[in-house]
Amino acid sequence: MWNYLKGCFRSGKFSKNIRWSLLTAAMIIAVIKLGPWGVLLLGLPTYGVFMHTIKLFKMKTAVPYWGEKFEKKDIFKLLAEEKFHPYVTRKGKKVRQVKVSDSGRWVLVKGRYYPLPLVRRFCVDRDLTKCMVYMIDGNCDEQEWTGNAAIEEALEEMCSDDQNYPDYICATVFEMLKSQIIKDGYTLATTDWNEFRYNWEQKCRVMDNGQDPERVSAKRMRALTNPESNNKTMYNKALTKNEILAICQGIKDGRIDDPGRMANINKYKKDIYVLNGVKIYENLGYPANKVAEEFLFDCIRDIEKPYFDDALRVLSGFPREHLIGSIEMHVKKAHEKGDYVFGAGLLALARAIDYEISLEKESSETEALSEISSENSNEVTGFEVATEGGQGAVAVKFQV
Repeated sequence: MWNYLKGCFRSGKFSKNIRWSLLTAAMIIAVIKLGPWGVLLLGLPTYGVFMHTIKLFKMKTAVPYWGEKFEKKDIFKLLAEEKFHPYVTRKGKKVRQVKVSDSGRWVLVKGRYYPLPLVRRFCVDRDLTKCMVYMIDGNCDEQEWTGNAAIEEALEEMCSDDQNYPDYICATVFEMLKSQIIKDGYTLATTDWNEFRYNWEQKCRVMDNGQDPERVSAKRMRALTNPESNNKTMYNKALTKNEILAICQGIKDGRIDDPGRMANINKYKKDIYVLNGVKIYENLGYPANKVAEEFLFDCIRDIEKPYFDDALRVLSGFPREHLIGSIEMHVKKAHEKGDYVFGAGLLALARAIDYEISLEKESSETEALSEISSENSNEVTGFEVATEGGQGAVAVKFQV
């Protein structure tokens, strides 16, 4: 709720509405006092000011457009859990006027919150005073910003590279998928917005290309399996299911002679496009996808990333004994570096295959010995139990 209210104040909406309300009231009073002359001279301007004020109060608030699509109480709940930090451009420049939430769901621009996965693109005009915000459901919301070049640079990095699908395609696909995200507060809070966006882009590409759902054209197949030409699609767009299958077939047929090329998380322009690689290696199956093992472990380094669950599922399909060895190796490295975020991902993977990693075992043993030591303090001497500074503390921090 506080995040929402801060957005309202920072956007200047409240102060702007108050100013126009006072002006409207003053003009109405002037018309009444002047009588017929007031109606004649000020009637039309007063009516115009009055209608403009009414429009202001009807305008979207701190969550424009989608604030009307979702229930306000659900927006309050979601924003209450978010923490925002300034956006940092690829050049390392911090843009304080543009903030993103830790979850990656929201972007805050000049006091207004936007659900980032549901924004198709921001289009800032040349004089940087207005911005057209194009939504994935085909609608457009105009925002008046007295912005600057830093804001434009940040917004372009976040959204401008998306393919500009026709509005009717955007609307059609959104209607097909919206039940996954706009249903009730529980669905809105628990839906994977990035997965939703990925599925939306997949279906938009299918409709836009007029693709036969049963196959991928020979021309596109050659482009997808050619190392010289598939980069533009592989790392910058959401591949359709048939394109993913075509690439997998190209690997199996030997037309893609380096199946590990897609296993570099840094090549993908956006987090959701990493799902291209994850889904390709999922379709390949083991042992063909063993070449991407480190890539898949990279994908579970942060449980907040959109590709985390998919990568976890793919890794879970590796042979158990082999996977246990890999988990223990990465756990040791994460423990040495104090990388507790990665540790949480490793713990989730271990639990997915019903395995208790060494740190968990040591933690359990330490807790048991601690209890015994406490109960028998008069009998047990010369023994110290590692608690806060020991591995038990690390194991606790690894919990998810």
